[in-house]
Amino acid sequence: MSYIYPAFVVILITTVYTTFLAFNLIPQVKAVNGDSGGQYFYTPSEPELYGVLVSFHVMFGMLITCFILASTSSPGYIPRETSADRKKWVDGDFEIKDEDDNRVKEIIQDTKADLSNSRVIAWLKSIVILERKKQYGYYRHCSACNLYKPDRTHHCRICDRCILRMDHHCPWICNCVGHRNYKTFLLLLFYAIACLGFILGGMARRLVYAFRPIMDTTTFLLEDLLVQIVYLLCLFLFIALCMFFTFHMNLTLNNMTTIELREKKNNTDPFIVHRFNVAHAKFDNGYWNNFIGIFGPP
Repeated sequence: MSYIYPAFVVILITTVYTTFLAFNLIPQVKAVNGDSGGQYFYTPSEPELYGVLVSFHVMFGMLITCFILASTSSPGYIPRETSADRKKWVDGDFEIKDEDDNRVKEIIQDTKADLSNSRVIAWLKSIVILERKKQYGYYRHCSACNLYKPDRTHHCRICDRCILRMDHHCPWICNCVGHRNYKTFLLLLFYAIACLGFILGGMARRLVYAFRPIMDTTTFLLEDLLVQIVYLLCLFLFIALCMFFTFHMNLTLNNMTTIELREKKNNTDPFIVHRFNVAHAKFDNGYWNNFIGIFGPP
């Protein structure tokens, strides 16, 4: 059942691509090459046509690549390869001084703690594990994985694994979105929007032509109606994905995850919000540094 959503995405991509190719690009290629059968709605210039062909297929290739990588790559799991890793995440030995540990607990419990002080923020950034359990300030431990959790790590019930910097589980790629594949996920959204933009712009004239008087019912059902449906579907997806991409870019610039925004920052419990603010002070490095933290330096 978990592969139904990715299979649907593959079918959707195939349908849209085939429609765009068969009823828009190929007729224009025929028109440019002097085939009168392809001149029924628009004859572009050669630079325009081949510019669109190359640009679109580069974007489309990147879309498919990002979809495969986002679906198959690891979102990031708690490391256990080295003895140092096992010492931390299996044994729970983080080598934090008692005075530092007690100070962390005090700051977490004090909702009026000053988190704007640069010295306090610098000290928080030096603490290996900052997120603690609510009641007693103990380290967070996953009973399912039998591991201690790094900051921002959450257990995914679907994947049955603890995911580093977990954002959400995406059924459309049948994978969690986390520390290691968040950039790929954002690029997937970007290239999907770019491809949809090409299709909406490229098929605009073909859409207008599809509303001509019906002369042949078969042609209308197999070509024009399909063009109309696919164009409206692409328009809906373009708007939805633009909104979704904007949402995630806002999270990126503020170094937040969907889980943190939904369950912590927007929580009605002021104590939970304060715990989030303490942890967020450790990871928030300003808009630009947050951006390159995900995408890398230019």
